[in-house]
Amino acid sequence: MSRFLIATARPMFGASAVRGAQSSIAERILAAPFTVLATWGERLKQRVDLAEMDDRMLKDIGVSRVDAQVEADKPFWAA
Repeated sequence: MSRFLIATARPMFGASAVRGAQSSIAERILAAPFTVLATWGERLKQRVDLAEMDDRMLKDIGVSRVDAQVEADKPFWAA
């Protein structure tokens, strides 16, 4: 009985699972450049917003003016 269940069960591992994993990996590789560009765009926006904050806003988020300026001066590609 257990052999029958094993033979007819939908595989969670093996060839079918590998095919699914390969397409997922391929999709992630193809999407990677767009993910990087989106990250860079968001980073740039956040740094511009940070540079435009006044001292009260910086105090609210616990960041000094000097720290905010150092972060805002970083290029968008730098983490």
